[in-house]
Parts: sequence; C-alpha cells; structure tokens
Amino acid sequence: MRLSGYVQRTRALGDIKIPPHDIDVIGDLIAEGADLATVLKKRSNVLTPRVLLGLWRAAARAAEHEDLLQQVAARRRETGAHPIAWALLRHTVHAHQLGVLERTEDLSPPGQSAEHRRRDGVKAAVALWDACLAIVRKSATLSIDLATDDPERIEAFGDHVDTVTLADLPTHRWLAIRRGQKAGALALAFEVPRDELLAQVVARGQDLSAVASGRDAEALLDALVMPDIEDWALRLKDEEATLVAARNAGTAYMNLLASPRAPQALVAGIWVPKKGGQLAVAITLRDGRLIHEGKCHPGSNPVAAVEQIIGSHPVEAIILPTTAENDELLRTLASGFGELPVYRVDPKAMKAALKATEEEVAPAVGSALVLARRAVRPLKYWGQLDPIALGLAEYQQDIDEDVLRGALDEVRVLAQAGVKPEDLARPTPAQAAPKLRMPPKPLNPMIKTVDDLRPGMQVNGVVTNITQFGAFLNIGLAHEGLVHVSELADHFVNDPNEVVRVGQQVEARVLGVDRGRRRISLSLRSETRREGPPAPGSNDGGQKGGVRLDDIPGRGGNRRKSGFGGTGPRQPATGVSRAQALADLEALFKK
Repeated sequence: MRLSGYVQRTRALGDIKIPPHDIDVIGDLIAEGADLATVLKKRSNVLTPRVLLGLWRAAARAAEHEDLLQQVAARRRETGAHPIAWALLRHTVHAHQLGVLERTEDLSPPGQSAEHRRRDGVKAAVALWDACLAIVRKSATLSIDLATDDPERIEAFGDHVDTVTLADLPTHRWLAIRRGQKAGALALAFEVPRDELLAQVVARGQDLSAVASGRDAEALLDALVMPDIEDWALRLKDEEATLVAARNAGTAYMNLLASPRAPQALVAGIWVPKKGGQLAVAITLRDGRLIHEGKCHPGSNPVAAVEQIIGSHPVEAIILPTTAENDELLRTLASGFGELPVYRVDPKAMKAALKATEEEVAPAVGSALVLARRAVRPLKYWGQLDPIALGLAEYQQDIDEDVLRGALDEVRVLAQAGVKPEDLARPTPAQAAPKLRMPPKPLNPMIKTVDDLRPGMQVNGVVTNITQFGAFLNIGLAHEGLVHVSELADHFVNDPNEVVRVGQQVEARVLGVDRGRRRISLSLRSETRREGPPAPGSNDGGQKGGVRLDDIPGRGGNRRKSGFGGTGPRQPATGVSRAQALADLEALFKK
C-alpha cells in the first residue's frame, strides 16, 4: 500500500489535506532509507514540519503493520492453517484487526461459499470489529476497587477507586490506575455494553451471512468480537496514554531545545546553594567558553558577594535557576541586579549535565557553568544529554521507554533542523482558520497600538486559534495575544479545547508585552488565584525548562558601560518600582 493510501485510511494527518502525490514522494524517500532530518529538508508551504513529522510517523506505523502481516502469514504456514489471501491481509491497517480477520477465516475457510461472497463477509467482519471496538472504547465502564489492606497503598491509590467510563479517564489518571493495578493495590472490573455490540451484529446480518456458518447473532458476537475486545480496549488505552505522555514530554523537550538564546556577549551563571552553602559563579562567553569562576558565602549581601567575584568583567546578564532549595536567596538575587537582565534556566538533570562537563571545576561552579551554557546555547547543551534522564514525562517509569525515547529523539532532530515549537502548531494553508465575523464595534476602542497595553489591563478578545500550548486572541490589534495553557483557567487544563473554542469572545488580562517583538502575553485566570506559590500539580504547560528573558522596557538589553563595580543592591530603572518590576518579570516568565 502506498503511503497516501495508508494516510487516507488511518486519517494519520487528521483534517489536513495533502495531495496524494506529495505524500507518496515522501513515502518513497523514507522507503529508500531517508532519516527524519532528510525528510525535513523537503518542507514547503504545504509540507510543513508538522505535516512531514506526521508522514514520518505514519510511514513507521505502516512499516510495522507490514511486518505484522508477514508474521501472521509465516505463523499460519508453520501451524498448518490455511493461508489468508494477501488482499485480505492488506485490507487491515491496524494490529487489532488481525485477530478478528484470523477468527473469521477459521470460522469460514475457503470453499464453503463463493469466494467473492466469503471475502466480502470477511471484510464485513473486520468492519463489525471496528464498530464494536469504537463502542467499547467510548461506552465501556471500569469498576476500580482496592485490592489491598496496606494503609500506605490505600492512601496512595484510594482516590482512584470509582466506577468510570473508559473514555472519561484522562491520561495521568489512567497511568496512575495502571500503576496501582501492577502494584496489586487496585483491581479492575471491565463491563462492555453487550446490547450495543449485539445490535451491530444484527444490523450487519446480511453482510455477515457468508461467514456466519448458520450461527445466530449472539453466537457470532461471541465467536468474532468477544474473545479479545476487552484486551484490545485496555491495550489501546495504554497506547493512547503512552503516546499522549510521550508527546507532552516532547513538547517540553522542544521548549528546552528551542529556548531563546541570551544575546549578550558575556553572562554570569549563578548557582544558588542550600542554606549554609557557598554561591558559585561562572562567567562565559556567548559560545559557552568559561573565562572566570569563583565561590563565596552569600553573607548578608549576596549581590555584593557575587559582584566581588565578577570584579571588572563586563558581564551583561545574570543567569539564575528557575528553582532552588534556598528560595529566599534566589529571590534576593533575582531582584538585586537592577537594570541587568536576569535569565531563568531550569536546573533539571544537573548531575547528568555535570558528567558531560569537560572542565575540572568544583561541582557548584560546574552547576553555575551549566546554567550559563544552557542560556547562551540551549540547543547544544540541552541536546547533549540523554533526554530520558531529563524526566520530562508524567509517570515516566510507567510508560514504554522505547516509545518515549523515539518521541524525544524526533524532537531533537526537529530542533536541530531549525524547527520551532510554533512551527508544529501552525496550521497548513488548507486548514487555516476561517475568517471570523468580528463584533460590529472595536474590541478595545481605547487601545490603538501595542504601546497602549500595560500589565494588569483588562481587554476584550476573540479566540482565533487553539494549539497544544494555548490559545491566540484577537484583541483588535495587528498582532494577536497568546494565552498560555497554564493561564487558561484557575484549574489544571490538559487540553485547551476543554475551556475555549474558536470564535469565543472572552475578557482577558494583560500579563506582559514584548514591544520589540510585538508579543502579547494574556491570562484568563482570576487575579485572586495568582497570589502565592502555585498549587502542587498545577499546570506548567511544559514551560519549566525554557530560558525566560527579562525584556521589560528600560530594564535590560543594553551593555553596561561601566562594568559591574559597586557593592550595593541595584535599583530598577527610573520610574519603575521594584515591586512592579518583579511583577512584570514574573509575568514574562509565564510566556
């Protein structure tokens, strides 16, 4: 089967419409041994990175299915079963269809009726299976009960005890339930809607008559569908959960690899220690070369202590971790360098990163060096680590490592080819959102340009596009605003489509404005829910690892003429209070 036929039958590209010839050109290229990097060189207005990635994955699944067909044919030869015509084997496109295909063939082998009618009956049995599997995946229920008296396991998994519809279980909860089942703490009882399945057999009675061999609808259901319908429903739920977790991890990985590079020529990475420990500073050039390092006790004035190490080096930006055990010291450093830009970098997988560091320096200095290098060359220094070691996937220990590694390796190739996160979310011309009928009056009459926007301002908007990482709003300007997935609601949002829809009119709050790049960050969350630290398990949208730029107008971006010098804490730019500067900085970190 040509790749275009497989894509059409499996809807591997969803609603994206691509000419079959273009698909088959890519399919032939992959069949000749081309890797993903080579495939990405074929990008065009139609064959976008998102489409090419979809075709790459579809070609891999098609090849796996072809191997399965060969295995079925070989096994039947070895067991002495009659062979299945290749036309019937290739009528299937999913592994779960092969079981019913074999059962139907064994139920009605060649010679019992006219061959063309028998083959039509076999195809009807596959269609029956597909319909029944869809019903079970949508309507089957699971009773989840405790299977242990262990208080610790009851505390860990007791909140998952319930009777639920299989389709209603989100990925993270399903993975937790499966973990509890493997640990012996939870027992699952599966119930299929048998009456609905039986109705499907009755509706297809005429089409199935050539393979029914005199069986009534009940017997035919038991013979063709029931033997493994439960196993496949659960297996596909597992595969779906694994795929979603792997793709979410891939999104987080892409955000790390494609983080904006700090543009300054000289930066200082600062490692924030535990209480009682020493601060470590590593000064690097924009290419990551270490030119100076040192350690000190923070004392009562940690900013002055850092400046003492930096000395006369004309450092133009400070690099800090996004989190630290000594949160008070981290906050002091983040607000203490006045106009100097402060970048925040995820300290994830620091042990693995230290092992990859060639310089012989103290561990704390090495950690500061890793932070600085991740800021100036994120693709190189995030990309040199084993992506599995980054721990980006939810319930990572419970999902197939090969699937996860494959998804992350794809992302690394995409990033190395210059693909950005927005390239994977951008629709093709064929699926571009239709023009929306805007309200008769301006959305925000008092806002004429981006310069009129201020953090905290309330604006009216219309949802124009929804992606995995959030929603875009038209607020009446030439440039749309982005509501990141973590800012769509006060509660955790797994899928932005759950809370907004294209064309919906909303009221949003301005979080930050990058006037240089005309980027607008918005929020739909209530202000009261934004006070204090985020709740455990709150949605971070996979953005923890990205470099956050302090692009507040008037606070950074220009090389300091006088170097560091001085020992006191630096003040924010004239006209901007320290509290407002910090609020703006935190808002920009959300982008």
